[in-house]
Amino acid sequence: MKPKDHDEQLRQFFQHHPLDDPLYLKKYVREHPQNKMAWYLLGREYDAQGKRGKALYCYTQAGEIYEAFENRTIAVSPESERSLTLWERRGKRNKLLGRLRLAGLTLLLLLGVVFAPQWGSETRQSQQAYTLPPDMTADQVQQTKVYYVTGDKSKERVGAALQQMLLQERLNRYAILAYGKPAAGGDWISWLTPPDILLSVAARQDASQQQIEYHDAESCGCQPTDPAKPQAVYRAWSQQREQELVLNSALQAYERKYGEAADSLADLSRPYPDNVLSGATPFMEQLYQERKGQAAQAAAASAPVLADAEASASDASSAGDEGVGTGGLVKPLSEPLSIVVDKSNHRLALVSGRFIVRIYPVGLGAGRTPEGTFEISEKVRNPNGKSNGEFGSRGMTLSDTQYAIHGTNKPSSIGKDQSLGCVRMLKEDIEELFAMAPLGTPVTIGHGLLPTEIKRGQPPFGLPVSSEETNPGKVYKWLD
Repeated sequence: MKPKDHDEQLRQFFQHHPLDDPLYLKKYVREHPQNKMAWYLLGREYDAQGKRGKALYCYTQAGEIYEAFENRTIAVSPESERSLTLWERRGKRNKLLGRLRLAGLTLLLLLGVVFAPQWGSETRQSQQAYTLPPDMTADQVQQTKVYYVTGDKSKERVGAALQQMLLQERLNRYAILAYGKPAAGGDWISWLTPPDILLSVAARQDASQQQIEYHDAESCGCQPTDPAKPQAVYRAWSQQREQELVLNSALQAYERKYGEAADSLADLSRPYPDNVLSGATPFMEQLYQERKGQAAQAAAASAPVLADAEASASDASSAGDEGVGTGGLVKPLSEPLSIVVDKSNHRLALVSGRFIVRIYPVGLGAGRTPEGTFEISEKVRNPNGKSNGEFGSRGMTLSDTQYAIHGTNKPSSIGKDQSLGCVRMLKEDIEELFAMAPLGTPVTIGHGLLPTEIKRGQPPFGLPVSSEETNPGKVYKWLD
């Protein structure tokens, strides 16, 4: 009988045999000695037990799988090889002392064996739910206004930013001024790096009753108050803003593509090839319905009203860029999403204006990867009908060409120039990017555009899938 695919065998094995006893894993490598992933897992078990000789032998059998995960080669002595041979003959059993470590690795493997992420110096920002202050509701958080000041935190600069913020804000909303920490190099601001909360304003209809609290000694030259409340508000607000940013970007992309506004959120999640977005979160649905209600009220009153997305862009424009007299005031995530690819350092970033929302390592093709401006003209799930093929589980075509941003079954190629021109990404990264970047997202490819740091969402940003995004009738021939 023709043997099954090794990776599929491994998935089936773990589904029926949890890692409670090493006997199952030993038996599996005996029955499937060619399965290098199983050898690698067995080696991890022995490492956890402190049995380095046996681990080394298993890693040698794992070959390139070990090299892909550990990013190094392995050499095994004859003594280590004899040690494992003797163990095989005696059939000894040992407990899994490293069960938790191995279980975490196994979970990644079950999600897509060969697409496991590369570990390095990247930073991950938690997106877990946070508890709100007792005197703030979720709706009040949604109405909160947050601005960043850039450059430095001098008293003069922060004072100018505060004055400008108060001049353009309605005085019935909670407002926060934060220090936007620059990314490593360039004028970028890192969205996933928590900012310093400089001050907060409990606004009132009567300006004389405004309550301004300073939370940063350096910027106020004073004894700061406890920043716990504005920090909690900011954390909840930032989660909402990411969803709002994706929604705003999708609505604007839809209007550019079809020449008219979407009648409903369902228009954004049509089946392929019109899948602007995969779906929408409950908060995105709530936000969209609130805007529709506001627009209907304005129409009934014959009074024009700006959409929140347009109002945000207007606010950002009036806030100005960093410069003399502006205080460097910036409204975060007020511009639609775009993608930037830097060929110099193999990075891809999802950006909103000056804010780097996410930044990932990618594989490229050196001179074969085109430079210039493109757009996402097609989004497809499981190209060529499978999630573990050469294009991975997601693909996004660039301007109807043979170039695309897609996954890969060659994770060791990330950070290198081994493609025929396409942009390769790790499985978790391409799936998060696919969820956040709508159809029609602009893409810029060039040199010296981005910092080298890596920033991913944790957990990754995701959307409920409400549309059919596969295209089984097409064989993709991207220049991988």
